[in-house]
Amino acid sequence: MENNIINTYMKLIKTRMLDFFRIVLKNKYQKSLVEPFIDRYIDVRYFDETNYARERNFVSRLNKDLLDVYEESVTDSNEDTLKTIVALFGYLVFLDDTHNNTKNFGIIKMLSEDKKIRIELSEDLFEDIRNWYIDFKDSKLKFQETINTKTFQIVKKSVYRKTYEITLEHSVRIPSIFSQYAINRSFNSGVVNEDKLFIEYILTSNEVLNEVINFDYTNKYIVEFTNTLFEKGKKIIRLLNVLNSTIKKKQISIKINYSDYRKNKKFINSKIKEGYLFAVVLDEKNIDINELILFSYVYVFENSEIFDIIEKNRENIGAKIIKV
Repeated sequence: MENNIINTYMKLIKTRMLDFFRIVLKNKYQKSLVEPFIDRYIDVRYFDETNYARERNFVSRLNKDLLDVYEESVTDSNEDTLKTIVALFGYLVFLDDTHNNTKNFGIIKMLSEDKKIRIELSEDLFEDIRNWYIDFKDSKLKFQETINTKTFQIVKKSVYRKTYEITLEHSVRIPSIFSQYAINRSFNSGVVNEDKLFIEYILTSNEVLNEVINFDYTNKYIVEFTNTLFEKGKKIIRLLNVLNSTIKKKQISIKINYSDYRKNKKFINSKIKEGYLFAVVLDEKNIDINELILFSYVYVFENSEIFDIIEKNRENIGAKIIKV
């Protein structure tokens, strides 16, 4: 599995949904017709990207977005097939993590007998969709099993409304001849400190994924960073790629020092333009207030010389202020 677990999960979802339409549409199936609808479904369902944000009901919101795709794609020759695809999402949305197996088997039974949808009904259709669904659920379980670990855990600390700072803890059994101080120092320094960030980012990504599966897009996370990575071009790009997806770029901020921002401004600004979020710690007094609008969060020490300046300019800064 690649390090970008949400991208991997979305590939799984898309592949299995293509299989679903292949089974149900039979000889009417065309990937080129189905794919745009699945892509929009993923945008709305998992990335919370919609043209109808004011519509609170998810199914109604999704249906409106799918109808947009229909209007963009419909021709005289494909009209009936596209209408069928939109109608099938009325079932498919409930088969994707919404109900338990018992309810979903009932939904599959309804679908396999639905004469209003223009699909070829047969005695085998229920069993084919049921087998598809069981495989779909098993694929998701196997996916989670590859990520779950007893060796590492993320710890969440609330630092702002619906915002949590993440640290990584380990439960590796180490011989008693090593002191706890030495263990912690090794874990939090040098190359080990850089490499543990990959684990932290992956586990935080999984936290976000599990939340969006449950229709929760509200929590935000701030992850650690180490400035030694600025000297390692390929490694820092590999690390950032772990967070390179629409939903993660919305939910996860990378914590850096302002002094490091000044030294690496060109690189960090380029990543901000790509959609990455950064939280900045004001570790020096010579700051450009105008630059702080670039960040999602600003950490300011209450006993620092610039605390009052930040407080007075809070509304102009735009970023959320975290007092430490």
